[in-house]
Amino acid sequence: MKEMESGYFENDIMDDDLADALERENAAILEIELEMENKPNVSVIPEASTRKKLKRELEQEALARLEDSARTEEDFENVVTWWNRLDANRERKERYHEIGRSDVPLECGMSPDEIVIPAPISHVFWKQIMKGDFLDAIYNCPFEMHELVTDEDISRAIFALKDGQKELLYQLAIKGYSCRMIAVFREQTDRNIRKIRDTMLKKLRKSFMQALQSRVDNRISLTNTEQIFYDTYLTLITDKKNKKTKEITNTI
Repeated sequence: MKEMESGYFENDIMDDDLADALERENAAILEIELEMENKPNVSVIPEASTRKKLKRELEQEALARLEDSARTEEDFENVVTWWNRLDANRERKERYHEIGRSDVPLECGMSPDEIVIPAPISHVFWKQIMKGDFLDAIYNCPFEMHELVTDEDISRAIFALKDGQKELLYQLAIKGYSCRMIAVFREQTDRNIRKIRDTMLKKLRKSFMQALQSRVDNRISLTNTEQIFYDTYLTLITDKKNKKTKEITNTI
C-alpha cells in the first residue's frame, strides 16, 4: 500500500514538472511573438538587386548629363550611339517574347520523305499553332490575307482589290507561284496573267501613294522604306495632277 502511494506521489511530481515546462515554453513563445509585433516593418532588399538598381539609375543620370552637356557634333554622335545601344537591347529583349515567322519559305525544315517526321508536324503553320500563334493559319486565305498586314493603309488597299486580283496576289506573294504556273492551272495565257498582275500592282501602289501623300501633307514623318517608295512612285500622283490641270485649262 505504501509502495502504491509512493508511486502515485512520484507521478504527480512528474506531471507538475511537465506542466511547469510547458508553461515556460508558452511564455517564451508569447514573448517572441510580442517582440516580432513591436519590431518595425523594414523591407529587406537583397544586396544584388540594390546594386543593379543603383547601376541603372547611375546610367540614366549619366545619359541625362551627357545630353545636357552635348555641344559639338562628336558629343551628339556619342549621345546617338548611347541611345542606339539602349534601343538595340530593348528590341533584343522584345524579340524573345515575339512569336512569328521569318522570311524563310513555308516548307523550310520539312522532311522530304515524310517518314521520320510527317509533313504537317514540321510545317511552319503547325509549329506556330503549337506555340499559340493562330493568325497565319486562320487568315491563310486570299480574301482574309489583309488581316496579316500591320500597316492600316496597305491592309485597306489589299481589301479594296477585286476577288480575282486578291487570288492572284495570294498566289504570287504568299504561295510564291510564277506567272507561268498560275496561267497553267487557271487555263489562261502567261501574258494575261502578267497583265492582271501589273494592273493590280499599279492599283496598290497608287492607293499607298495617296496614303503617303496625306501623311506628307499632314507633316507625318516617313520611314526610310516609305520614303524610298514615295520618291520612286511619285509620278503616279504628279501625272494625275498634271492631267487634271490640263483638263481644267482646256475647258477654260
